[in-house]
Amino acid sequence: MELSVLLFKQMLSLMLMIFMGVILVKAKIVKKEDSRVLAALTLYVINPCMVLRSLKVEYTKERISGLILAVTVAALAHLFYILVTYLLSKVFRIHTIERMSMIYSNGGNLIVPLVLAILGEEQVFYCCAFIMVQTAFFWVHLVCAVGGKGEASIRKIVFNPNIIAIVAGIVLFVSGFSLPDMLESTIYNMGGIIGPVCMLMLGMIMADVDLKHTFLSVRNWIVCLMRLVVLPFCVILLIRMSSVTVRISFAKDVLLIVFLAISAPVAVTVTQMADLFHNNEKQAGAINVMSVLLSVITMPFMLAVYQGIV
Repeated sequence: MELSVLLFKQMLSLMLMIFMGVILVKAKIVKKEDSRVLAALTLYVINPCMVLRSLKVEYTKERISGLILAVTVAALAHLFYILVTYLLSKVFRIHTIERMSMIYSNGGNLIVPLVLAILGEEQVFYCCAFIMVQTAFFWVHLVCAVGGKGEASIRKIVFNPNIIAIVAGIVLFVSGFSLPDMLESTIYNMGGIIGPVCMLMLGMIMADVDLKHTFLSVRNWIVCLMRLVVLPFCVILLIRMSSVTVRISFAKDVLLIVFLAISAPVAVTVTQMADLFHNNEKQAGAINVMSVLLSVITMPFMLAVYQGIV
């Protein structure tokens, strides 16, 4: 329960940063479109630096085992979400963007600063597992679903800056090799600004959304509740039934980080892809904003449920 309270306080802090982004746009100091600049900086510079920074930890067999466990559970969770939402789409009229919003969470930009604040820098190490898995799904499944099968690209996965950073970080982690002090200091400082920059970006995206219309939409509520509560709860039950936390001593702590990523609001990437391919971009933005606002309550609640059941 103490961890849930800490998470709630940190979520409120991040929410204030988001509102700063909203105010900047409303005051016409910046434009909503300027958020794309921050998105590019995050993708190509800040996030890779954060990944390299988080992988700068002492090599141990337990950490390697934990990383493998986190990658496995993250991949299985994505496959489970894809299967469940596919079956639901066959029964109900669920649009592609609604389905993608249920599947993909903001497990990088939002979770990394949260884990950094409430669990410490060493635990961000396991966030990389989720980022690596989700990046692969982004460029194979999400792009294919939103933009068409012709848009999928293995090249975009292999040469994605975050994947390159993860591979480089793991090599440094296993080898014990250290980068020059000046380069290491630069990477450390750049990676440390991921939280404020990402929250400002979300606020700038949020500034143009009609919140009244967004919260009056029953469809938006269904999508958000599936993304934030129903599907994460199913993952809790599956983890419990697997008894993995009983058989592996460190599994509960490692999977806590994966679960935080799974229970996060809708990935900004879904909105960006919808905008890029002109596929229900307004609804994608509305669902994203609504899920972020609701996550202030749902994430601490789901964390308490995880700790109570798992």
